[in-house]
Amino acid sequence: MTAARELAYLSIEELAGNIQRKAVSPVEVTQAMLDRVEKLEPQLHAFNTVFREEALEAARAAEAEIQRGTYRGPLHGVPIGIKDIYECGPTTCGSQSLEHYVAEKDCTSVAKLKEAGALVLGKTATYEFAYGFPTKQSYYQPTHNPWNLAHDAGGSSSGTAASTAAGMAYAGMGSCTGGSIRWPAQCCGIVGLKAIYGRVSRAGVYPLSWSLDHTGPLARTVTDAALMLQGCAGYDPLDPASANVPVPDFTQKLGQDITGMRIGLLRSIYEDNCDPKLLGPYNEAVKQFERLGAEIVDVPSITLSQLQAIEWPGLFADCAAIHVDNVRNRGEQYNPHAKLFVAYGLLVSGAQYLMGAQVRAQVRDALLNALDTSVDVLMLPTAGFQVNRIAEDSPGLSIVSADFSVYTPIFNFTGLPAIQVPCGFDTDGLPVGLQIACKPFDEQTVCQVGHAYEQATDWHKRHPEL
Repeated sequence: MTAARELAYLSIEELAGNIQRKAVSPVEVTQAMLDRVEKLEPQLHAFNTVFREEALEAARAAEAEIQRGTYRGPLHGVPIGIKDIYECGPTTCGSQSLEHYVAEKDCTSVAKLKEAGALVLGKTATYEFAYGFPTKQSYYQPTHNPWNLAHDAGGSSSGTAASTAAGMAYAGMGSCTGGSIRWPAQCCGIVGLKAIYGRVSRAGVYPLSWSLDHTGPLARTVTDAALMLQGCAGYDPLDPASANVPVPDFTQKLGQDITGMRIGLLRSIYEDNCDPKLLGPYNEAVKQFERLGAEIVDVPSITLSQLQAIEWPGLFADCAAIHVDNVRNRGEQYNPHAKLFVAYGLLVSGAQYLMGAQVRAQVRDALLNALDTSVDVLMLPTAGFQVNRIAEDSPGLSIVSADFSVYTPIFNFTGLPAIQVPCGFDTDGLPVGLQIACKPFDEQTVCQVGHAYEQATDWHKRHPEL
């Protein structure tokens, strides 16, 4: 491995130690990242905007602070990416309709990360407004998967996932309404951490669904994801859903044994619809948890079709309320899929919306009961189908189809903390992942369990050849 590639693929934990010891400077690291972005961006389309001069200026300021003995912590001097729906400089949301919009100030979570010392390299690509599938005909080109450039990177936090996996940034921020942190993290072979609903501020982040939206980090290791969450979590009065609760040390349980821990499998969601090429690596991961001393327990739950019936109508209805006027007035500037989702939302009745909310509560209660009485965490695959190839025109794939077997929404509409961890590769060499969820406000435990599996395998040490 070349020195440049080795530097690019250091974990934040490793890089932070080098920066604190002054073995490497933030300027050197940032320049190396910018050089890598320049080299790989034509292949990947992972960034909508690169803040070259601003990032170098911030790196020089970080270096001066550290030289003076003012070290802010493990994110100080670390270059990261920010999904292009977060208010921070130019903010396009991946849409032609906002290509000239520039935010007046940073949103809360970005401001917190900068305060922790992180350096923003630029705005990472997103599906349009975090939901409209991009194609080769889209105004903003789709992000390519660093493991196979013919495939999509997953969405909607596609640029954050691809840039982190490709060593163009050490981590980044994404958003998650139905799985847009965890699914692209699986597709690109990295970690995605969705904290409990309300843990990370959404103020200044373009909404998709008020009751489902979460914000959070993507990183290459569980430790790095926990460090990123540490930097952005906390109460924010500007977000009506923000939880006014203490922020713990998310790394506290990392390295602790999981012997005797009860892991509940939600088989009813995935057992009949998961592609064998993804189910195989996942089942091997289940065996690995048993070797680590965990007890595997089956937890009765809903089916995939029920999951979809709960998640998508409410999401579409919220999406339509947010976008319908813009689609009516500037619809020619939206991707076809984005307009179609707004049309879906207009067909959702008030009764259907309310029934969906009622069932959401019932499913949440059932999962909480299982977590209180029979298991310590819940687990299932992140997705049951191989990420699609990048389409020329509007793809036939629909998220209301059984073919779109993404299992992440159950932890969006219940709000529970969940982490995606890589667990191997399918027969075509594309990454496979699993997700772990737990009780409200217990991100420490999902990090503990995810970290135990990660350290028992070497999936996090594998990187795409670009």
